[in-house]
Amino acid sequence: MELSALIHIVYVLSAITFLLGFKLMGNPESAQRGNLISGAGMAAAVLVTLMDMHVARFDYILFGLLAGTAGGLWLVKNTDPTSPLPALALLNGGAGLAALLVAFAQFYAHPEGQGFAGGLAMCATAVAGTVAFAGSLTVWAGMTKRLIPDKLLVVRKWRYVYLAFSLLILLAGLLFASDPVAPEAYRYFFIFTLLALALGVALALPDSHKNFPAAVSLFNSYSGVAACAAGFILQNPLMIVAGALVGAGGITLRNQMR
Repeated sequence: MELSALIHIVYVLSAITFLLGFKLMGNPESAQRGNLISGAGMAAAVLVTLMDMHVARFDYILFGLLAGTAGGLWLVKNTDPTSPLPALALLNGGAGLAALLVAFAQFYAHPEGQGFAGGLAMCATAVAGTVAFAGSLTVWAGMTKRLIPDKLLVVRKWRYVYLAFSLLILLAGLLFASDPVAPEAYRYFFIFTLLALALGVALALPDSHKNFPAAVSLFNSYSGVAACAAGFILQNPLMIVAGALVGAGGITLRNQMR
């Protein structure tokens, strides 16, 4: 069996474990088992991905694994088991930041460009990741009393703010994707990233003082969308499937909580 075939088979099996894990996590009695099953699928996917012949540098990967493991263990150790939402918000923010870094790394590593579709994928990854990062940190600050949203809620019609930011991001993204190799491409990347940062904060403020679970679920969905878009950049089907699952599950849960 060729290595590429083995990798894709494991990806399919991992996707099945994600689906089963999500199903089990819907019941408090089976949630822990669902976490273990999903975690096992993710571990298998990571291992076969490292076997890919296109992986050239293992030192950066090892550093990332060690840093992520250390950060996760520290977060778990310092989290109150009866109040896990702040930790979940930080984890969502970390996932969003990772997606933003992936998008910028791909942009920087391919000065020859990846065409219009590739430019759109990089823009979508960066925007969704930045929104997840900024929004999650804002929600975390509200939950831990580091931010008093009541003093900032001066906007009455948030939908107009969201619409304005979204249109500006769309414009900058289209200009970026139309010519990712142009000298102005860095400028457009910087612009839509800053706009996404502001949009993430704006999306978080209305819920960051009254409905924390809904806000955490919202930005969990954004981190899933970012992972899905990054899967298109990296041509990784598992990231596309897993990201879509997280994105759909997060927004569904958020709508149920409102």
